[in-house]
Amino acid sequence: MDLNQIISNLNFSSVFWQIIASLIFMVGDYVSGFIQAVINNNVDSKIMREGLFRKILLVLVILLSFIFQYAFNIPLISKVVCIYIIIMEIVSILENLKKAGVDLGKLGELLKIKSDSDTIDVNITNIENKESEENDKRN
Repeated sequence: MDLNQIISNLNFSSVFWQIIASLIFMVGDYVSGFIQAVINNNVDSKIMREGLFRKILLVLVILLSFIFQYAFNIPLISKVVCIYIIIMEIVSILENLKKAGVDLGKLGELLKIKSDSDTIDVNITNIENKESEENDKRN
């Protein structure tokens, strides 16, 4: 079974549901991200804004895929884009569930989640780099 056959077998009931399904999963990811941030006391408006802007860009990609599909008569483009976005959002929702402390069993072991120590190391490196830049400017 080749990729083209797999994609053609994954049919949405209509273009409406193709778009709405993608949007529903995007909203689900955004909400699950917010809930896990509340649970972990990590609510940050900057991160929320960036997440919202990423979702807006994904909506733009969906719209552009439909324009590309109808302009060049390539019927699978929008379907592939929407399926990819749905899969990406499902993985992100699962990551949010894992971060929130939900036991996902074997599935949870497959998900790579940055540990707090990785984040701390990156933040320390950023602070050190900024301090060295400031020292260089002074000298």
